[in-house]
Amino acid sequence: MIQKNFDDITKADIDFLVVNKISEIKTLEYKGKLPSSQDSDKKEFLADISSFANASGGDLIYGIKEAIDANGKKTGQPGTVAPLQGITADEAKLQIENLIRTGIEPRITVHVKGIAGYGTDGNGFVILVRIPQSFALPHMVTFKNTSRFYCRNSAGKYQLDVQEIRNAFLATDSQAERVRSFLQNRLAKIMADETPVPLSTEHRLVLHILPLYPFLNHQRLQLSSNRNLTLDFRPIGASGWDHRYNLDGFYNL
Repeated sequence: MIQKNFDDITKADIDFLVVNKISEIKTLEYKGKLPSSQDSDKKEFLADISSFANASGGDLIYGIKEAIDANGKKTGQPGTVAPLQGITADEAKLQIENLIRTGIEPRITVHVKGIAGYGTDGNGFVILVRIPQSFALPHMVTFKNTSRFYCRNSAGKYQLDVQEIRNAFLATDSQAERVRSFLQNRLAKIMADETPVPLSTEHRLVLHILPLYPFLNHQRLQLSSNRNLTLDFRPIGASGWDHRYNLDGFYNL
């Protein structure tokens, strides 16, 4: 995935990928052209989109041909930009959004935009599709009565087997319960005055800020940088404060 806000991505970012031969990874894939009107191409497109949503999310870029090695095999690296033709960027965006809306359940919200400036006249463009990681997985390809679930790893997309599908549903169902349990536990400790620092009055105003990713895939906040932590978790309204580690992690006071 391009490490920038979607709205800030420009032609320079696409050119950087091509010039520096940035290889495809779990969160980045190149496609030479948009899906055609054939059902097989549409199913392949929907499999790509759903696999990103069912994994870590990512960027799908249409209009970049994948490089080929001496043996005629794809390398996973961008070769050349092949500006999309025969369609406008707005038409391509509408086509993509409509296909996703009617071909995947539950629905997936994606971000799509054309990035212009390519071709001999500069009117050519590529299409960038950003698929966020979903909080309602697993998503199923339903186009033309298809019933397929896909996910991604470093080698690309793959179809989920029965056990993987079952695990995905169970993980999603347990997310809300884990969040509720976390909140109840925290509230109980606050009411019992089991807080990192003693509270001076009996009145409590509690703001819970929950990092969703740990509840989804067990990612952890890196505690190695004191500077970033003190800046990102600055106490509200405090002019001066101290910080420390405890058994729960890191806190400012």
